[in-house]
Amino acid sequence: MLPGIKKRGVNFVDLVLYLAIMLKHFRLMVLLMCLALSFGLFYYVYARPVYYARALIRFTSLERPVDDVKTFRDVSELDLLARITAPHIVQRTARRLGLEDNLRIINSKYIKLLRARFNSERNIELDIYSYSSSLVRVWGEAMLQEYLRDRDEKRDALRANVIQTYTNEMKQISEKLEELIRSRYNMVSSNQQMEIMLKLAHLRELPQQIVEVTERISLLEQIRKGLDDPNPDPAVKLALLCSLLRKSTLKTGDVVSTPDLGPLSPVPGPRPNTVVVVPDMAAPPQEKRWEELARQREKLKGQQAELSRKFLPAHPRMQEVNKKLEEIEKEIESDLATARRSYEIEYVSLTNKLAEMKKQLPELQKALEESDRIKQGVALATAGNIGYDKMYEEMAKRISQLNFGSEKERMVFQFMGNLELRDVVPVSPNRMKLVLFSFLAGLALAIGVPFLLEFLDHTVSNVEEVEHMHRLRGLGIVPKLEPSQLPGYPMMDQKAPPDRHLVENFRVIRTNLLSMGATVRDPQAIVVASAMPEEGKTVVSYYLAASFAQMGEKTLLIDADLRRGRLHRLFNYRSAPGLSNILSESLNWRDIVRSTEKPNLFVLTCGKHSSSATELIGTSAFSELLAELRKEFKRIIIDTPPVLGLSEASMMQRIVDGVVLVIWSGRTPQRYVKSAIEILQANHAHFYGFVLNRLDLSVTSNYYNYYNYYYYSYYYYKSYKSGEKQPAALPPSAPPSAPAEPPATPVT
Repeated sequence: MLPGIKKRGVNFVDLVLYLAIMLKHFRLMVLLMCLALSFGLFYYVYARPVYYARALIRFTSLERPVDDVKTFRDVSELDLLARITAPHIVQRTARRLGLEDNLRIINSKYIKLLRARFNSERNIELDIYSYSSSLVRVWGEAMLQEYLRDRDEKRDALRANVIQTYTNEMKQISEKLEELIRSRYNMVSSNQQMEIMLKLAHLRELPQQIVEVTERISLLEQIRKGLDDPNPDPAVKLALLCSLLRKSTLKTGDVVSTPDLGPLSPVPGPRPNTVVVVPDMAAPPQEKRWEELARQREKLKGQQAELSRKFLPAHPRMQEVNKKLEEIEKEIESDLATARRSYEIEYVSLTNKLAEMKKQLPELQKALEESDRIKQGVALATAGNIGYDKMYEEMAKRISQLNFGSEKERMVFQFMGNLELRDVVPVSPNRMKLVLFSFLAGLALAIGVPFLLEFLDHTVSNVEEVEHMHRLRGLGIVPKLEPSQLPGYPMMDQKAPPDRHLVENFRVIRTNLLSMGATVRDPQAIVVASAMPEEGKTVVSYYLAASFAQMGEKTLLIDADLRRGRLHRLFNYRSAPGLSNILSESLNWRDIVRSTEKPNLFVLTCGKHSSSATELIGTSAFSELLAELRKEFKRIIIDTPPVLGLSEASMMQRIVDGVVLVIWSGRTPQRYVKSAIEILQANHAHFYGFVLNRLDLSVTSNYYNYYNYYYYSYYYYKSYKSGEKQPAALPPSAPPSAPAEPPATPVT
């Protein structure tokens, strides 16, 4: 992908590349899957069995008014769950069951996990995971009992402490209150308040009594109008008096003034001034008696009227009826006189009582004024005292709340048994779950680790990556070669036909290189460089020069690595004389340049290895030499030392046309490539592009990169995988002796 082009989305090729990455790490994936399954098997064999029980606890909460707020209730319930499974409750439960109460030992030997929650019915479900099958059956009930005991003990201790505190405070308040009462009593005694209060208590009801007496007198006066009427029947009058005297104010033993009864007086002659109320006066007439007399009178009147139609008044039967009627009339009149006398006595008594009470009104007013004066004096004297009585009541109220409003009556717990019990077959380790989890874990590792390795791999692995990150064009890809495909193995056979697929690769590189030169600068003098040593730039230089020579262009291959040049080994030549001899000894290059068995291909070896390579390359002699070579050769391919750490490749950029960067696929880090590019750019280098070298087609992902770039290499990959090789110059079983080095051929 060329730089500047928008990155495409995921397509079929990307999916194939992902699959290729997985195939690349297939053995690692299988190993990770086996490790995960082995770990699951190891855990199943050696893990301690865990048994499970789910206990149900019925929970009833009598909410207080503040609990109507759901937030407060939820917080309280969450706190309740935490308190039930608190560490000290676990220790108490262990002691109850005869176990060690060390929390660390409990967690490691007996109880693995405790979890409490509320179900949909607001009851508590307690999940128990234990290493003991017998313990898991009884733990829930024992834990609830210990929680209730712990709660009661703490509540009782707290209540006793608070009550003791309040009792001490109440005792102090009581002493203060007694002292205050004593001081008030002394003050009251000195002011005769007791006498005034007693007198006031007697007179305080005087207004109410006056009203009641006045109303009673008014009622008596209304009854008097009916009694003074001469027409009504005595029985009617007696009925009025009877209803009135039921609520008589007279009491037996009262001494009242004697009323003027006139003809109703039972004793003739002068009357005494007072009379003592006897029971007959205070009690109303007997209703049944006079009512019976009234019925008998009416009955006799009926008989009298019936007999008068038959007999004369002198008839014995008429006289008998008349006699009985007179007797009944006398009895009625006698009862009426008695009732009338009681009426008059009550009327006179109430009249006198009203007059006396009105006389006492000034005394009441005076007593009230005296009482107010004394109260004001007491209030002023005790104004600085605290309301100890209210404080005492508040303390008593708090103690009552502690006794009757505690949590004991708010929360009720009842153990309902185990909803679920696994005390025979353990819940862990679960064979099916363990196999599933192990498989999923192995699958996750098998998929994740390869992609993680690819993510952590910062080396160059494909053309698009370098194009996108460094904005260089990829000239081509060179697959990893077999030793027999390398030039010079065991020595170079110039006449042997080259691998046609390898030749095609360099044709692509040559074509891309020439297309870049057509738009920018003709690539006559080309530097082949790399960031690090041993990236294959010498082999690339050779095949690139051979590709140009195959076109019929006169091509010179120069080994400019004066420190450790190796180009001569490809042709089985000696290194000297060479470039270093030309520069240092001023030899004629025409006597040094050697021809090869490939038409149009010439080679200039490095010469004698020199530690002053930088000085030799940097001299004007090298520039003049290159200028002369440009006149003689159509293409000049220069194999240089690595860019990082050495300066020869950078120094040549001012006298060459451009540079081709060789990158070892899967080996050269991105940061090294970036540093090399920056160094060359700082020396005004012109980049034709880069060659991705040693692409390992045995790795599936690299094969698809190769396929994606060239579109035709399936056959090449199959032939490469099947071990097809081009025939070597000589069979390895009978390697010939190295031929004598041919003399340098003068270039004409």
